Amino acid sequence: MRWFCALAASLWLSACAVQEASPPTDPLLYDARALAQADSVVIGIPGAMTSIRVLRPIDELETRDRAVAYFRLPGFDGRPADESIVLDRAAARIARLVQTHDLKRIDLIGHSTGAVIALEAAKDIRAASPDVEVHVIGISTALPAPQPVLAGLRGAAGTAAAAARARSLNPRKVWLEYYRRLAYGPDVDTRPETVEAADALVAANDERIQLPENGLYRRHTRDLRRWTNPDPEALAGADISFYHGAVDPVFPPRPTQRFVDTLPDARATFINGHGHLILLTYPQVWDHIASTLTQASSD
Repeated sequence: MRWFCALAASLWLSACAVQEASPPTDPLLYDARALAQADSVVIGIPGAMTSIRVLRPIDELETRDRAVAYFRLPGFDGRPADESIVLDRAAARIARLVQTHDLKRIDLIGHSTGAVIALEAAKDIRAASPDVEVHVIGISTALPAPQPVLAGLRGAAGTAAAAARARSLNPRKVWLEYYRRLAYGPDVDTRPETVEAADALVAANDERIQLPENGLYRRHTRDLRRWTNPDPEALAGADISFYHGAVDPVFPPRPTQRFVDTLPDARATFINGHGHLILLTYPQVWDHIASTLTQASSD
């Protein structure tokens, strides 16, 4: 049963979770010269068990006046694997970037757990630097407690069903079968186009999909399970948008919309026919994000 627990714990695993070898340094990765010349920055924050590679389209947002930075998670992109994600600590590190540079605007783009870090960082920035313009984009956002625990239960049920469909107890075969539904929702096999898309996604990423090992997943998600979104009114004045799969099996639409409704002036767009991996299954989301940030600049 150890493999089954590992699979159930793999809900937020991304297809591009590939580690890179580089010296462990500051979690924030950026070009110091470009940031010194800019008056704004876009920061990409990946979700649990995910490399910054899934957010690389953010590079297209860089201009002479807008720098790009990434927050690296433990065990990925050169960071040591024995650390844990601590939401408050991650948020505080991002907020310090504003305090140490003469920035007028910061755009925070977070995926899943990364969206939670973005929200907490926005609170810190609004408190310490109220004149700085803050924009948050959450992609397939994680939700406050008890939703992360419920997500684990849904994942356990999903992997059990995947084992039955795969007619196998091989951990990788079961996970790849569940991965199809993680990407396109529980009804993936009811439409020929989603069957084809899901099969193509698995075939393209089979060798790059990793199962969590040595407790890394637990260190990535432990603090999230306790997160309650304290003091949502601290986000007043920030511009907040979410993009979410309408058939996301990890954080479903209804609790997601309820969460969004608790935030000041936040809005959500649900992408029909897509699950938790819209970064991979719906690349047009980047066009929406660019348009959202551009519109915010003109308002």
